[in-house]
Amino acid sequence: MLKKVLMNIFKAALALGLLWWLANSGKLNWALLSEITARPGRLALVGCLLFSNLLLCSWRWRLLLSARAKQLMSLGRLYFVNWIGMFFSSALPGSVTGDVVKVLYVKRQDEKLSTPFLLFSCLIDRVMGLIGLILLIGCNTLLNFDELMALSPKLAPLLRFNLVLLLALTIALTLYFAAPGVISRALAWPKERWPAKALFTRLHDLWLDFAEARPQMLKCILISVVVQTTGAMIFHILATPLYTMELSASVVLSLIPLGFIAVAVPIAPGGLGVGHAAFQSLFALIGEQGGANFFNLYFVVNMVFNLLGFIPWLVMRRK
Repeated sequence: MLKKVLMNIFKAALALGLLWWLANSGKLNWALLSEITARPGRLALVGCLLFSNLLLCSWRWRLLLSARAKQLMSLGRLYFVNWIGMFFSSALPGSVTGDVVKVLYVKRQDEKLSTPFLLFSCLIDRVMGLIGLILLIGCNTLLNFDELMALSPKLAPLLRFNLVLLLALTIALTLYFAAPGVISRALAWPKERWPAKALFTRLHDLWLDFAEARPQMLKCILISVVVQTTGAMIFHILATPLYTMELSASVVLSLIPLGFIAVAVPIAPGGLGVGHAAFQSLFALIGEQGGANFFNLYFVVNMVFNLLGFIPWLVMRRK
């Protein structure tokens, strides 16, 4: 318990330290948040995209649950559950708080679903999001490599890293869809050889469920690509008034998803501090110095949307 508390304190200190450094170095200007309310039409469009993305994420998780669930929760109810999970992840410390809350709601619907399976489905759902990011970044880099290199030679290491990630993911997905037995045997091998063989037995059983659900998983991957593309669009729509240079779609779909990967590291809610620093560095590579401010707009809007999850929480508590 003490270790967890100390880790949360360290994460909070790191996030606040990054914010302090960015603000004091002139890279972060909180006054620019007025840009959000100054353009209600732009904000309304972003709101519609956020609601749409939550619907897609709920559909993706429902597909993952179908690997074992006999009585699937309705998409509308699961939409509320996902929103509630986002509320708790934003309001309380700990990166998995929202996942635990979501698991409790779904288990109440279908007691036959095991807690390990539900938690594993949440993990796979996060992995799906990461896969969508890597595919979006990798394919965009592959198609626009020369244009991006011409924009800034400093992007070269990142672009090569994107292609390496795409290659590694392609190999992994090929094994999963074409030869799932390879991974199954890899998980089965330690069961009789390691002291924690019960853990590998459980992982092996969970893997078999998801290996049999490959058609659903393919849909999940496609949904993830759409979700991440929409997320990059939301960021771009909010940040456009602050740009000092014109950015092409290839640049937007290369830099922003890369920043999202950094935000995915569970250090602070919504990537507070870490996301500000990551986007500041990424946009600086192409000569755009307002990366921290761009992310600040995105962070505030996203956090407000997540915290609105208290509304479905209150509604479902009364039922």
